[in-house]
Amino acid sequence: MGYNTAISGLDAAQTDLNTIGNNIANVNTVGFKESNAQFGDLYAASLAGSAGASTTPGIGVSTVDLSQNFTQGNIQTTGNPLDMAINGPGFFIVNNNGTMDYTRNGQFHVSSNGVLENNGDLPVQGFQPVPGSNGRFSTILSNLTISESAMPPQATSQAALVANLNANDVPPSVTPFSASNPNSYNDSTTFQVYDSLGNAQDITLYFVQASGTGSANQPNQWDVYYSAGNSSGTTVATGSLTTLQFSNTGQLVSGGTASFTVSGWGDGSASSTISVNLSGSTLTNSPFAVTSENVNGYAPGTYSSISVQSTGEIDANYTNGQKKAIGKVALANFANLQGLAPISGNLWSATATAGNPLVNSPGTAGLGVIQSGAVESSNVSLSSQLVDMIVAQQAYQANTSTIKTEQQDTQSLLQL
Repeated sequence: MGYNTAISGLDAAQTDLNTIGNNIANVNTVGFKESNAQFGDLYAASLAGSAGASTTPGIGVSTVDLSQNFTQGNIQTTGNPLDMAINGPGFFIVNNNGTMDYTRNGQFHVSSNGVLENNGDLPVQGFQPVPGSNGRFSTILSNLTISESAMPPQATSQAALVANLNANDVPPSVTPFSASNPNSYNDSTTFQVYDSLGNAQDITLYFVQASGTGSANQPNQWDVYYSAGNSSGTTVATGSLTTLQFSNTGQLVSGGTASFTVSGWGDGSASSTISVNLSGSTLTNSPFAVTSENVNGYAPGTYSSISVQSTGEIDANYTNGQKKAIGKVALANFANLQGLAPISGNLWSATATAGNPLVNSPGTAGLGVIQSGAVESSNVSLSSQLVDMIVAQQAYQANTSTIKTEQQDTQSLLQL
């Protein structure tokens, strides 16, 4: 029995050495999680409950489990926006020939056909944007694709401005209003819009205090006119836009929204109808100023770079200053992480004991967030592993000494 006990000890020590060796070999593997060999003592079943059981030695040791340590590894920056680290719980999901596998290694790249892949060329899974949904994403997992196509222009349809008009101004000395005569209006502001071809055009708003439209307790109204000029400096449209009425506390009470149409810009583009929102504008004893301006529309742009948000949203950036969400990385978590089975390629497969994968967006449902331009290093502590290796080696040597001693005892018996 002594031989069997020592052999079981050798097997256990060898398993421990193999496990430690694998940890050390992967000390620089991105997203690697160290394993620990767990052992249990063995006793002969026939001795259980017998009167002499308390004085009977065991019959060796067995490997009970190889547990995995899923603690967070250090995050190291790389500067590559496609490198992603999970700060917190969760796993990236990859499609391994139709089977979903899981990894903490976020070293990603774009394949020749535009699919986001891990360093084993497996497609990364995520959520695609829902067309026309203004930022919503599908809840169905699919391969993430990175589109580098150009962004077409968008014609301006809305312009929101917040301005302060000077309450101490007086009506202009010249009437009627003329865009070419500065003495016929109090103030003006110009903002840029885009036509359907993506050409930049100018819109100028003119503010004219209307004489005799107020009272002792009510300020005069303000008439707003517009002028549209194309890129060659030619005025292509002009007219009255709206009339602003302010309260005696300077708050805008009516006339804050209006629209106008430019039938043609002279460059072959389509006509433009632009809605102007002046809500929030004020009338106070302060100089005229535009405090906020938000105008939609943009010129065409070409793909320039990619950026990844902490929520996993992947944005394509364009030379026209715009960005567009093109996908969102999905993360998965499990009720029992020890039920994940490690496989080659720094991947885990989910067994029945792991439970169903809980798939959500980063930063939700207890999942970690994404750090772009970084990777999670291995959580192996090299110094601890080297110490453990010395202990495992000593255990191996001690068991070989047990075998030698048993052998010497056997020889002694044979010589009687």
